[in-house]
Amino acid sequence: TLEPIPIANMSRWFRSEHMEYISLIVNEDAAHDCLADLGKLAAIQFTDLNPDLTPFQRRYVSYVRRCDELERKLRFFANECDNFGLTLESAGDIDAFLDSPSVLGSSARSLTSGAGKSDATGTQLLESLEVELEGYEGQLKELNAYSEKLTREYNEKVELQEVLEKARRFFMSDAPRMAVSELGGRKSSGARTDALLSGGDDEARDMDMRFSSITGVVATEEKVRFERMIFRATRGNCYVRFAPIKQAITDPETGSLIEKCVFIVFFKSLSIEAKLKKICDAFFAHRYSLPDMDDAPAVDRMLTENAQELVDSRTVLLKNQDTRFRLCQMLSQHTERWTWIVLREKAVYHTLNMFKADVSGMLRGEGWVISESFDDVRMSVNRAHSDMDHNMPSHVDQVPKPWPTPPTHFTTNKFTYGYQEFVNTYGIPRYREANPALFTAATFPFLFGVMYGDIGHGLFLFCAGLYLLWNEEKNDKAKLDEMTGGLHAGRYMITMMGFFAVYAGLVYNDCFSLGLNLFGSRWAFENEEPEDGDVADMTGTYGD
Repeated sequence: TLEPIPIANMSRWFRSEHMEYISLIVNEDAAHDCLADLGKLAAIQFTDLNPDLTPFQRRYVSYVRRCDELERKLRFFANECDNFGLTLESAGDIDAFLDSPSVLGSSARSLTSGAGKSDATGTQLLESLEVELEGYEGQLKELNAYSEKLTREYNEKVELQEVLEKARRFFMSDAPRMAVSELGGRKSSGARTDALLSGGDDEARDMDMRFSSITGVVATEEKVRFERMIFRATRGNCYVRFAPIKQAITDPETGSLIEKCVFIVFFKSLSIEAKLKKICDAFFAHRYSLPDMDDAPAVDRMLTENAQELVDSRTVLLKNQDTRFRLCQMLSQHTERWTWIVLREKAVYHTLNMFKADVSGMLRGEGWVISESFDDVRMSVNRAHSDMDHNMPSHVDQVPKPWPTPPTHFTTNKFTYGYQEFVNTYGIPRYREANPALFTAATFPFLFGVMYGDIGHGLFLFCAGLYLLWNEEKNDKAKLDEMTGGLHAGRYMITMMGFFAVYAGLVYNDCFSLGLNLFGSRWAFENEEPEDGDVADMTGTYGD
């Protein structure tokens, strides 16, 4: 004869799990391993025994801060990898990660899993992570700082090259006898002048008509405002020329490309020169000193030397970029696993902050545990103490409940998880209360089909659900974004919704909002061409 199925198993999803309130006393040295093993069970919820203490007064607050610092470094690594377009490699299945001990390593001694307990305690694990991540962070920051410096120097050489070429072209074509002064000052800093107009009678009159100039580079988007500001500040007593730079300039701080243009401003007064320099500084325009444009060999020599320095600077910059890329490529292989380790350690120390140190060297914790997992909790605590070779025994025992309402816990599977999460968005049932998710699993897809009933549209939804089910195993191990993860979690719900939508569409004889006559009609008119007022007769027996 078949044994009857226990009522408890039949109603497991209909009623929440039975809970027991326990007291847990562990050795301080074995507390970390105890909490790590208990976390794998996912069957216990601890109560905070230190409600009067602030987060900064907790026993393990220093460890939590160290985990926060490690998280900051890992976010820095992730951002740097993202700047190079590198995707962080998946660390595998989260359940397999939690079941495996972690051994710290670098590219040569990577974080791997093995049999038995962890080779390092929580403190040793954090120290090893801190040393390794500190080294990588130092290398990456040093390379970034060097890259920023090289980029700035390279940009200056590119801008100087463009300024020399544009200025020489301007003086050769538009003002063959015009000259400009250097940036550093007037006559004392190498300032020079050239005749703007030709045909003077004597040298004194020719010198009176000479103009000074300022040359530099400004962002293209600031060109109009820059020119307008110069016109207003000098009351139109300046002559401004612009020439665009075809090659975009890389911002050394943000790494974005910026369009810039070369400008040449001619002026006559010392007071105007002071105003122009202030305007250039306000618009973050880079000013450059030029040699005497009448001295063609000096200009060509300066162009040649700057071009050679430009090639050397680019070579060093590309070498630095390649070194940073290879470092980020290595970091992308381990960042996610390091992040999981830090999050696990942080969760353990957050939970240890809820424990109370009643006796020196011992920690006491209390919490709710699923009744059928009580023996597993006791075995995990005893195993952690035996592995640490502590003679002082641990203690796990039931205690009176501090309040009459235990927490609610439902055991779900792949099918019921989506419906349970759907119901939890509206509210979580009280302890041992009837679970609406059981009824929702049947009524919600059907009512959706009644509302959405259409053979064509429902078939698309049904096929989408089947596609998600077909790729279930692959998506379980893949890194999914928020929307794709939600679709994966509700894959069974989507499939049932599509099925009932097709079913209701057949009832409605509706496909892509077009009426169909799939099953014929049980009603007929006597005349082939009925008129208003004619009554149709039923051709079949009711209920057939």
